[in-house]
Amino acid sequence: MQITHLGGPGPVTTVIRSIGVRHDGAHQLVTDGLYLDLRRALRNPADDPAMRYLTGLDAEVYAHVLATPGARELVTRTAAQLRALADEVPRARLVRLTVACQGGRHRSVAVAEAVAYRVWTAWDGECGVEVEHHHIDHPVLPASG
Repeated sequence: MQITHLGGPGPVTTVIRSIGVRHDGAHQLVTDGLYLDLRRALRNPADDPAMRYLTGLDAEVYAHVLATPGARELVTRTAAQLRALADEVPRARLVRLTVACQGGRHRSVAVAEAVAYRVWTAWDGECGVEVEHHHIDHPVLPASG
């Protein structure tokens, strides 16, 4: 698992997870909060041999995912929902978002990072946002049948 932390003077108030739903145990990671499944919403960079073994942290994959028609709007809406939910709960409680795709290496990673950055900047960096990439280092999965 790889963790990105966008910090600030305040506590971590939001945790965003990226997962690959086809990995064993992935569904146990979905415990509470919002859930966003990208398998049908965004094109899969793994279909392009040049990006197949990269991840959503690589600039070309990140740009490819966010260039999918509707992707930036999806990030904006999700960040707004997450921020609204976080503003409603006491600061002592964490607000969670799980972002899922097939393998957890490309789409979910890129979108999780984009949403995290959007939420963090909306709070002017005063609250921390943590991103956990649970399957980013797992092998690339074969296409589903």
